[in-house]
Amino acid sequence: MDTRQQAIDAAFHVIAESGVQGATYRKIAAQAQLSPGTLTYHFPSIDDLLLAAFRQFADTISQGFHARMQAANGPEQACEAVVDLICGEVWPTTAHLLLSFELYAMAARSEAYRGVMHQWMAQSQIALQLCFDADTARVMDALIEGLTIHQVLGAQPLPRAQILRTVQAQAGLQTRGN
Repeated sequence: MDTRQQAIDAAFHVIAESGVQGATYRKIAAQAQLSPGTLTYHFPSIDDLLLAAFRQFADTISQGFHARMQAANGPEQACEAVVDLICGEVWPTTAHLLLSFELYAMAARSEAYRGVMHQWMAQSQIALQLCFDADTARVMDALIEGLTIHQVLGAQPLPRAQILRTVQAQAGLQTRGN
């Protein structure tokens, strides 16, 4: 593994453990088993390192989601793919959810991080447009964001069947039993 990737992987770990506020060169260097000087050689500022990590994170999640949407055969399977994302079957780990929450917070405060978020949203909508029209894809993306947060942080996560009915309704599909 190259040094840049080693630093990015360590940044993921530190952000998931300590949040962005706790992600220092020193902590990331220790996690990566690199000197702080090596980090500054590859990433002149901590923001350069964190932005590189968040860009890679968003790209990785987007690629997985794109592949899942591409594999969907028809609107019913596309709705199932969306529900899989919401219910945690696409996100690889809880740490990935923590990283997304950290990115949301940083995007609210910084234009550079907001750019990463905009790119991630665009990639998500492109994946959703493999199965849905552009307007539905945009609303579906927002639905995914909100319901995922409620599933992870809510006191009572919604049942999968209820989420599926909601997604199907948004997609304009007739739902059974309603």
